[in-house]
Amino acid sequence: MTFRVFVYGTLMKNRYNHDYFLKDQKHLGQAVLPGYALYNLGSFPGIIPDNQERVMGELYEIDHQVLRRLDMLEGNGHLYIRHSAQVQQQDTAIEVQVYVWNGQVQQEDKIEFDAQPWDDEYGR
Repeated sequence: MTFRVFVYGTLMKNRYNHDYFLKDQKHLGQAVLPGYALYNLGSFPGIIPDNQERVMGELYEIDHQVLRRLDMLEGNGHLYIRHSAQVQQQDTAIEVQVYVWNGQVQQEDKIEFDAQPWDDEYGR
């Protein structure tokens, strides 16, 4: 069984967690997640629901073992909560798994869509 996962931070290509988790997984391209806002949380980002916003990221097809490893990395159920959502890729809606921040954010840490995707440099 495979899953599609949308990533928007340290798991994207050329970011510091990518090679440890997604290097050998099938990259399906860039996508946009509507209904969420992106925040810089220091050395990593988080998203929270926001009907007026959207987030740019990457889409991957992964197996159950990789999903379990991502759940551990993201602290699923604590730091982040994995949700099902729909991303847009060209004109197609695709069902994905996405990790949503489970903490507080500061409005001044919001990353506007035109400044996305998130980059490791934000944390420095």
